[in-house]
Amino acid sequence: MDIEFFGANCVRLKTKETTIVVDDNLSLMGGKTITTDKTSLFYTNKMLVDQSAKSKARLTIETAGEFEVGDLTVTGQQTRGHMDEKDIESATVFQFMSGTQTVTVLGHVHPDLSKEVVELIGGTDVLMIPVGGNGYTLDGVAASSIVRKAEPAVVIPTYYNGGKLQFEVPAQTLEEFFKISALSQPEESVDVFKLSKASDVESGSTKVVVLKAK
Repeated sequence: MDIEFFGANCVRLKTKETTIVVDDNLSLMGGKTITTDKTSLFYTNKMLVDQSAKSKARLTIETAGEFEVGDLTVTGQQTRGHMDEKDIESATVFQFMSGTQTVTVLGHVHPDLSKEVVELIGGTDVLMIPVGGNGYTLDGVAASSIVRKAEPAVVIPTYYNGGKLQFEVPAQTLEEFFKISALSQPEESVDVFKLSKASDVESGSTKVVVLKAK
């Protein structure tokens, strides 16, 4: 599975048979949609839905559940959004499985994760997690806490300041996340992370992969 990052919380997952895009609201922030008629589109919160992207997608999923999309198995778990009042669950965490490997995409979730979400994300191979903070999404402290609970093999940070997109609420930089977390910042960022074999997610300490925003 190939993983690409397009800024904000927008990511693209590609296998030989399937293309998944998560949280494509790029055109609402001064960017260009990456969704096409060959794309299955997922949104982690209905507040992020971009109708222009949705109109192009082959399939759009905005709710929790279990799905088979091409050669991927998808599990969506409802959870409290970052700015939700208690007992409100407006966000969805999605986990994508290809073979035995899993990629989990967190949107703007509340840091107090439910037992069900912790069980879902625990031990995932790749955890994609927002770190921009400023009251809009997880900050470095909350993101680090979730990483410790999930114990993923690989962490890929999302939603941080540094690209060309115009955020509704300014985001903190990636450097601020690394100052707070105990994770080591890689020396360079990469265009694509290829999750193709067991060695991509070697057991042991969690490593961070920083993807260039396209």
